[in-house]
Amino acid sequence: MDAPVGAVVTLVGERDRAVGWGLADEGPIAVRVLGRGDPPRDLAAWLHARIAEADAARSGLILPDTDCWRAVAGEGDGLGGLVVDRYASLAILRLYGRCWEPHLEVLAAAVRQLPGVQQVARRLGVARVDGREGLVPLVGGATPAELAVREGGMRLLVRPEVGQKTGLFLDQREHRALVRRWSGGRGLVVNLFSYNGGFSIAAALGGAQRVITVDLAPEAVADARTIFRWNGVDPDRHGFEVADAFAWRPPAPPDLLIVDPPSLAHARASEGAARAAYRKLHEQLGPSLRPGGLLATSSCTARLSFDAWKRAIQEGLPGAWSWCHQSSEPPDHPVALGHPEGHYLKFALLRRRRDD
Repeated sequence: MDAPVGAVVTLVGERDRAVGWGLADEGPIAVRVLGRGDPPRDLAAWLHARIAEADAARSGLILPDTDCWRAVAGEGDGLGGLVVDRYASLAILRLYGRCWEPHLEVLAAAVRQLPGVQQVARRLGVARVDGREGLVPLVGGATPAELAVREGGMRLLVRPEVGQKTGLFLDQREHRALVRRWSGGRGLVVNLFSYNGGFSIAAALGGAQRVITVDLAPEAVADARTIFRWNGVDPDRHGFEVADAFAWRPPAPPDLLIVDPPSLAHARASEGAARAAYRKLHEQLGPSLRPGGLLATSSCTARLSFDAWKRAIQEGLPGAWSWCHQSSEPPDHPVALGHPEGHYLKFALLRRRRDD
């Protein structure tokens, strides 16, 4: 195909009839298919309408007292390769296909028109698309180095330029709310691979007596302390440790252990290798939990199916355990029926029963 990247392409079938259309891309995806039949006469108007529709679809699906969510989730909203995250009045675009670059000005204008949006920026960091890191302001001037957002009444810290993903793990919102509920009456809660402590503050606000936050990045642990102060919780009554979560061990058996590691499977790793990594992780951590305690465990490894991940956990946890809860992507991260690759997030709660 000789069409330039970003050009509108019509897909034809038998008898040269248009069966769909999309944008020419490069790499393994030649065309990002956006619709059936003929392409729209006015692509800009179509994009404005589709982005507004996607954002509006979140209404009623997000936790109350929340001003941060994913407004556009790529294929799940019929806009493959495009992600838009909202943090209060700031919206951040991330492009996973170069086909969107020629339309960046239109995209920014469409996002700026969403209710409550005042600034729009583009987060770089997708190697095959932009090949560099950083944040590029598109509308509304320079973006702040940090800002506070609300999630279910909690205040969380976002660093748009250097934070994970586009600044926050928005996909764990519902799970943070569950951890908050599960933490009532718990003595010791340990949050491993904590990033900036979203699960930690949820546990503290939920009623845990002591929360220990562990991450390898000093900046993330410092931000976790800040988030505790922002929410009126004295960080000095809790623990914050810069350490390798794989090697760190709790000072006492936790009542609730939260395990949310980065992806343990490299891009070319087989499912077997990924399963082995998660099995080993749970072999190491499971015995540290007190009998009767809870293990909240998660995975963002898209190359490992939910069933395979569950098998790895079962193989790695010795003794008597029970599944109590299982879930995946939240409502603002929809997955298209024809795009099973969109299923990546896995979350479960297990209880360690007393061995008879």
